[in-house]
Amino acid sequence: MRFSYLEGKKRDKANKKDGHAIKGRGKMIEKQHGIVSFTICRPERRNAIDYAVMDELEEALTLVEQDDEAKVLVITGEGEEAFCAGGDLQVFHQLKTKEEAHAMLAKMGNILYRLLTLPKPTVALINGTAIGGGCELATACDFRFARAGARLGFVQANLAITTGWGGATMLFEKMPYNQALDILLRAKTMTAEEAVHIGFVHRVFPDSLRERCEKELREYTNKSTAVLRAYKEAAVARWKTEQFRQRFFAEIERCAYLWESEEHDQAVQSFLTKRNK
Repeated sequence: MRFSYLEGKKRDKANKKDGHAIKGRGKMIEKQHGIVSFTICRPERRNAIDYAVMDELEEALTLVEQDDEAKVLVITGEGEEAFCAGGDLQVFHQLKTKEEAHAMLAKMGNILYRLLTLPKPTVALINGTAIGGGCELATACDFRFARAGARLGFVQANLAITTGWGGATMLFEKMPYNQALDILLRAKTMTAEEAVHIGFVHRVFPDSLRERCEKELREYTNKSTAVLRAYKEAAVARWKTEQFRQRFFAEIERCAYLWESEEHDQAVQSFLTKRNK
């Protein structure tokens, strides 16, 4: 039985060795060569996010922040079909009022804000389709590496809502205004190669995704943790202002308002009906 990186931290033991892993309800955390990998393990749901995944991601952020041996956080999905399909509609469609929706949206929004401002470099390793909230998760990371041919899209407008986890606010910070707005308004998917062309994806790998990612990150992980932390803290200081936080969480309020609309309810019902045929 392998020693668990996560359990080692829970026991407050100085777990300095690489190669530790633990698989839980919806995730797996691995640590190798200074890289901590958080894998969403819900391939049967296209790695969609539910409350358990939220809790586990938040726990992983705490572990990475506190572990001096953890230099880079990589977030990916299990399998080759999906990186993350956003929120699990079968779970979250049960939320009908704006108050119910806001509680869920704010929970994940707070987690993505923590990810955005984490004092260690972060990478979204997009192993497959990234849709809706999956693109918001990827946007919160510093870098986005993708498998060739993977499809990505901020498709929320097709369900009569906006991004609800802070995704639009982050996208406007990380991309030119006209390109970010165009992506959000069109609500269409694009290939990883197209995403590179507009600057959303930074690297595309044809195969051996994890190995190529690790090789790409070696020039980061051979630096001291203190240096990585110092540069990252300098980079995210502009997002720790009260003004930015107000913009970020105002987006969540707007999505919650739209969530309880009849138009959104009907759009989700139609989507679920088509998918289940």
